[in-house]
Amino acid sequence: MTLHIIRSGLPACVVATVMLSACTPDKASSVDPPAAATAPVQPDEEVLDASSSASLAGVEYDQDATPADLASDQTYVLPGFFHGSVTLDDLRTRFGAAHVQVTQIDGAEGATGQGIVLFADDPKRRAELFLRDEAELRGLATMRVSGKDSRWHLDNGVRLGMTLDALVALNGKPITFSGLDWDYGGTVGDWHQGRLAQREGDPVFRAVSLAHDADPPEGAYPLGDGEYRSDDPRYPRQGTVLHVGALQVTF
Repeated sequence: MTLHIIRSGLPACVVATVMLSACTPDKASSVDPPAAATAPVQPDEEVLDASSSASLAGVEYDQDATPADLASDQTYVLPGFFHGSVTLDDLRTRFGAAHVQVTQIDGAEGATGQGIVLFADDPKRRAELFLRDEAELRGLATMRVSGKDSRWHLDNGVRLGMTLDALVALNGKPITFSGLDWDYGGTVGDWHQGRLAQREGDPVFRAVSLAHDADPPEGAYPLGDGEYRSDDPRYPRQGTVLHVGALQVTF
């Protein structure tokens, strides 16, 4: 598996974390994260035509920093409102100052950095935002949601807690992912031209990572730094044992 470091100018915490989303998702239709990171969507930029992509059909980018309806499911669609130029004030306006916290966030390999957490005390709405400029709290680089149940979900229909079998069914083709139980374990690296494959030219990079519950059956899923397919006959139980454990969008 090839991991690409995204822009050497990013803070170490962001680099370590965004490495998760830098695995090439599909050779024919991938968007290289460094290019995506250098072309953030601006608030007044024309909305991309999503009609040509099954995974993005009906999607609109809502980038106005107006107060959100926190009861609406549409508020929690990713990327939705979020873009590379969103500010701390935008977030406070959108979600309410009480729900926007500046704090230290854990990244991969023990890295930490100052970022922003939305809904810190609500597991179903908690989201972590990594910044390009931690000192000035600006330049949204990556947004991460993790766990097994969250209101946040990708605009292509992927949600936390979906089983591997359900993810494959949504994609319409097998997927390839890294072995589990290490820092970058479970990262989906190839959608095999399925419905969830990264759309060419999309400035937002969507990453999905698989996880498992505590005490899973021994030998039910692949381990370590290697690439494995969802239809690998050596792991007939992985489709129900593994689930979507993290979502990331990188700008």
